[in-house]
Amino acid sequence: MRDLIISAAIMIVLIGSWLIFDSYSEEQLADFSSILEEIIPAVEDGDWDESLSMISDFSDRWHEYRKKALLFLETEEVNEIDYCLAKSEKYIKAEDISNSSGELNSLAEQIIFMYEKQDINAANIF
Repeated sequence: MRDLIISAAIMIVLIGSWLIFDSYSEEQLADFSSILEEIIPAVEDGDWDESLSMISDFSDRWHEYRKKALLFLETEEVNEIDYCLAKSEKYIKAEDISNSSGELNSLAEQIIFMYEKQDINAANIF
């Protein structure tokens, strides 16, 4: 009986921590999407100083989130977003409108895809 109680307690801790992370992740990914919606027009308008400042802030926030996300999400997905973010920053520094806006749009789609894939639903469980 004691083993059953210990097992149940461990399951409750695991499920509870996942639900807390899911709520936190939903907020963060929504914020990331809205930030990208502000950066893309700045890049397309050629406002490079503002774009660089915003992508730098985005990068800082992403890396904070990344530390927590690696405990719950697939490393591959998180790394793909890191690569895309690094390319976006380099394109913005190079003041390349086409490539930077393309990478930012790709980054926005990857964030949306990551949210859909990590969401708790029957399709993702089974």
